[in-house]
Amino acid sequence: MKILKALVAPVLAISLTSGLSGCAPAKLDVSDVAGIIDVRTPEAFAESHITGAINIDYSSGDFLANSTSLRKTDKYFVYGESSEQASEASADLISIGVSDVTNLGSFADAQSVLPLGATK
Repeated sequence: MKILKALVAPVLAISLTSGLSGCAPAKLDVSDVAGIIDVRTPEAFAESHITGAINIDYSSGDFLANSTSLRKTDKYFVYGESSEQASEASADLISIGVSDVTNLGSFADAQSVLPLGATK
């Protein structure tokens, strides 16, 4: 019985792993999102961004001042140059009272989870 378990376990593990590797990440629902915020530089935003996103440059030093017009009770998605930048920007938005912020990570990460496409 131990030999059978030892033989079946690796085969099961391989079949489960190969089955999951073909799964694409699910696209997020954007129907209830007030805004998608791109925190990259204006130059990067002008080059390409998620369709419908707004640009609030995190590196400008005025990020929080430029974020004051956001409604605190609305839902926002945030992405940046890197997942770290998006995480810092998301934390800053939460610190000023924006209650529903989702960090999407980098621009590439956002493209993979949002159904909106990107401008070129």
